[in-house]
Amino acid sequence: MVEPQNIPREQFPKSTSFSEGMITLDITPDNHEMYHIRDIKYISRPEAELTIQLITPGWDVQKPPLIMFVTGSAFFWQDMAGSIPRLSLLANKGFAVASVQYRGSEAAPFPAQMLDAKAAVRFMKMNADKYGIDGNNVFIMGDSSGGHTALLAGFTAGIEEFEEDIYSEQSSDVRGIIDLYGPVDISRMNDELSAFDHMVADSPAGCLIGRKNVLENPELVRPTIVTNYISSEREIPPVLIFHGTNDEQVAFGQSCILYDKLKEHDKTASFYAIDGAHHGGSVFWSERVLGIVSDFVRRFTL
Repeated sequence: MVEPQNIPREQFPKSTSFSEGMITLDITPDNHEMYHIRDIKYISRPEAELTIQLITPGWDVQKPPLIMFVTGSAFFWQDMAGSIPRLSLLANKGFAVASVQYRGSEAAPFPAQMLDAKAAVRFMKMNADKYGIDGNNVFIMGDSSGGHTALLAGFTAGIEEFEEDIYSEQSSDVRGIIDLYGPVDISRMNDELSAFDHMVADSPAGCLIGRKNVLENPELVRPTIVTNYISSEREIPPVLIFHGTNDEQVAFGQSCILYDKLKEHDKTASFYAIDGAHHGGSVFWSERVLGIVSDFVRRFTL
């Protein structure tokens, strides 16, 4: 019998045991160990306690940049568990990924979703050391309605009417924004062919403004329009956009509106049209797209 010894992992010796016919593989690791920290409560709202699902690369990555991810849900309550597998692909690039729960429009209309995302950003910056992430390099990303929320959270940083006195010792600034086929101007979502009417009160856009007809309530729509926060004078983070040309839910032209406005005001932005892609799907989590996202994050990391 061999007495156990407290030997550090990296110093543990190779076994001398052998079996005839065994095949020895000498493999260089090409991915990361990953950890999932479940249900981190980041804020208590009257409607619900909101949580973050945090995925981090393992012991081989120290203080990785953080990507705050807002899962799309047509602005309704999200399926938080459903996004974990695909977010693990992003974490495997060496980033920490925090999946952010927001209040669904059934419980709270705009700007609740954006305020929740910003509170989550400040919470994670405040707890950067606790979770082993780089609080100086926080990015925000989202798909569909989550893309809309991510864009507005990034574009409105420092605007007083959209900042809460919650974790206020931290800023809601982010280093960059990644938008996957997010709505940009809900008043123009019927400008192109779509699978349903976006203007009616019970549409996702109508529910976002309190279950009201979009065209009949311009004063409620105005603050939800992403491009209203873009100007030559105002600094905004770099933006990376992906959108499928055959999107049946959020028309491809929504991202054209965003990109054209960003370029008009000389903002840093890149726009990738994915030919033939519909609303979401595995193509947006392909190695090609993840590589572009990874390069973007590393480019704008301090």
